[in-house]
Amino acid sequence: MTLVLIINAVVILLILGCAYLKGLERTLPLIAFLLLLFPYESQVTLPGLFDLTTQRLIVILTFVVFLFSGEAQEKRKLPLKYSIGFLMAWMLIASANSVVFVTSIKTVLSEFLDFFLIYYIFAKSVTRTETVRRIMFGFVAALLCCSIVGIAEIYWDWNVIGLFPPVFHRFANLVGEVSDRGGRVQTTFGHPILYGGALAMTIPMALYLISVSKTITQKMFLWAATMLMFLNLYKTTSRGPWIAAVLSMAVVLLSGGKQMRRYVAAIAALAAIALIARPGIWETIANLYSQTLTPETAQGSSYEWRYALYDQAFLHLNHNFGRALWGYGPESFYFLGWKANFQGAIVPFESCDSSVAALMIETGYIGFLLAISVFVIAGFAALRNSLKIPNPANLPCVVLFVNICAFLFLMTNVAILNWGQQSYMAWIVVAMAMVYPNLAGNESAADEAPAAEKFAWERNLAEVSR
Repeated sequence: MTLVLIINAVVILLILGCAYLKGLERTLPLIAFLLLLFPYESQVTLPGLFDLTTQRLIVILTFVVFLFSGEAQEKRKLPLKYSIGFLMAWMLIASANSVVFVTSIKTVLSEFLDFFLIYYIFAKSVTRTETVRRIMFGFVAALLCCSIVGIAEIYWDWNVIGLFPPVFHRFANLVGEVSDRGGRVQTTFGHPILYGGALAMTIPMALYLISVSKTITQKMFLWAATMLMFLNLYKTTSRGPWIAAVLSMAVVLLSGGKQMRRYVAAIAALAAIALIARPGIWETIANLYSQTLTPETAQGSSYEWRYALYDQAFLHLNHNFGRALWGYGPESFYFLGWKANFQGAIVPFESCDSSVAALMIETGYIGFLLAISVFVIAGFAALRNSLKIPNPANLPCVVLFVNICAFLFLMTNVAILNWGQQSYMAWIVVAMAMVYPNLAGNESAADEAPAAEKFAWERNLAEVSR
């Protein structure tokens, strides 16, 4: 508890001090860094009220600073306000019809005040493209810190979460897990797969930042961070994040700038050399793939579990019109007590390893479509503007597009949405994807105006001279 109090005190001083000296917008990269850095276990329990996690403290401080800043008074349009407004309203309807009303209401209020609020603040406060780059750097710096801690976890079996008071959560029985995949690195995240997902989203950001860095020192720092993140990603032994990272690199190779494509090609060459020089790496990957396709193994069983989960979702929703509309209520899955045949035995469904399935079960098909539409709209906006904005100003759009695609892919097979550090990251990415194109366009127009004025002045001077 003492460590948590010290961390919270430092966080308060950092945020308030930075906001006082530099303003809210210049503080946003620090906020992004801090949101990703601390584990769920960094919390103070307020009896009868709620758990004050360090992330929740950061959100509260950020909102207070926002209220007293100029950004709160400026009348900027809020992107996605109707989509998020409809989603919030539908979650309340789903809660009103929940089988666990109190739990659902608490969950919805938590999501409103944690994730939707952070989206609102970032979407309203970012006014320069440089801020978007700085926020990306904040994410990279946070995952670099986690990767350094991950080295200790990989080679010395020391987990930083052990420094914090134990706290129960849905992945509690898996924390520190040593399975038949060996020790899996998770650092400050709730599970290795969540850590892997955050790494898969951050690595493209690091490659973009390398491409725009102006000094050798910056490039060396970012390359070191990228290599450490790749090592940690491999050591999570998580199939979903591996696939998400490969797909992200493929999109960057096709759509990124010339330098970013070179970086991806260089990384692919290094990976090939590593596979040849260290046959054990290839054996690990090949064994995990073969075990995934073998239902009798733990990996194959977890793979098949996703399909069984979807089958149960469709079975229960399609036979009940009301539940198909609004679901069973947010956070209700763990109280439904579903049982079904799985691999020859009747087993309870106590693990919902898919945010997509959870959305359908807990908020119905309409809630699922509303939630997914927020990410799809943001991803489409990033894709469209990556094709519309000239290179290299379009590269952040490419990165944000692959981030959103990676997160959506992981939602299909991981409980990754609306809890943990990676969800804060996802909502900030959505905010940046929606505001960056207009900022890039405005700054481009502002840069072109002086050039046009200079050209007109020179033309007038020439006419007078004639």
